[in-house]
Amino acid sequence: MINSSQANTRASDYFRLARERFDTVASSPGAIVALTVGIAGFAIRIEVAAGELARAILSALSHIIIPDAPSPDLTIQAWDSETTGVAPLSPAWTTEEYGREGFVEGFNDERFHTAIQMDPIIFRMLDMHEQRAVYWTKAASTFPYWEVGAPLRPLLHEWLRRKGVLPVHGGAVGYRDGGVLIAGAGGQGKSNVALACLASELMYASDDFCCVSRSLGWTVHSLYCTGKIAPADIARHPHLAGASRRVSHLEGEKVLFFLKESFPQRLIHEMPLRAIVLPRIVGSGPCALAPLATAAAQRAIATSTIEMSRWTARDTFKNVAELVRDLPCYELRVGASIAEVPLRLSELLRGPELSR
Repeated sequence: MINSSQANTRASDYFRLARERFDTVASSPGAIVALTVGIAGFAIRIEVAAGELARAILSALSHIIIPDAPSPDLTIQAWDSETTGVAPLSPAWTTEEYGREGFVEGFNDERFHTAIQMDPIIFRMLDMHEQRAVYWTKAASTFPYWEVGAPLRPLLHEWLRRKGVLPVHGGAVGYRDGGVLIAGAGGQGKSNVALACLASELMYASDDFCCVSRSLGWTVHSLYCTGKIAPADIARHPHLAGASRRVSHLEGEKVLFFLKESFPQRLIHEMPLRAIVLPRIVGSGPCALAPLATAAAQRAIATSTIEMSRWTARDTFKNVAELVRDLPCYELRVGASIAEVPLRLSELLRGPELSR
């Protein structure tokens, strides 16, 4: 952790005050939407202010809703000031106590995780003793597509990491008896590869962010039922016509798809992992798979994941090293036709090498 001080009164008191602020929101009838989602075997209850914030958070998680658990593993309470009219949280720290990655000095240790994200402004705080978290933002109506497409991501990343699960910047597709992790640096075609598989018999778990757990073997778990690609790439995916949703109007933003609405039968919550695939856009010739060195796969997966959550570097490097050690790694050279991608991946999963 960035700050390993012991749990302190300031952090405990502030967390209590933040929860009291949420209780003020929840005291009005109909002000809160509550549901439970299942991620990597955990039951996570989300209580969120009704309206804009509920839509922004819950749409991407709608495919993993489960029956309410009497004792959830984690409870997240989320609200915004714009729609609730409740005053913003006031900092209990000085400007000098803001650290790297938005962490608040003196409010992060084995018990607490506390940080403020900028653009948009989001406050998050996690109490591992209570297994509760709070999440506040000024106005959900200003959320860009990446926040709506992957809501609560840093908060879930931290909690899952502390529970022994490996969050990964990457997608996953495959069959119920085994799939592939699609990983690597941004801009290398992960989303195009994953979304292309929706036009095949392969199931879809993620295009950009998922998590991996290990017991007897490695299992990949879906987090979000979204997908996103650059507008220029839409023509390569005719099966996605009419499935996109514009959530904001920022220049250069990607097109966001809520796949529970258009491809509910193609979504999968989890599957065993059989291989790791790193795409590389070639643009000509056939699509082809080639073995990839473990070191290259580890570097690409760990680096791209850490870029999204830099404070997790040590754990990420260690866990990714174990992942690539256990699974075969391949480079997928994406040629002239994106339609060949699911064929190559299916051949890999059904081929003799992975069958062994």
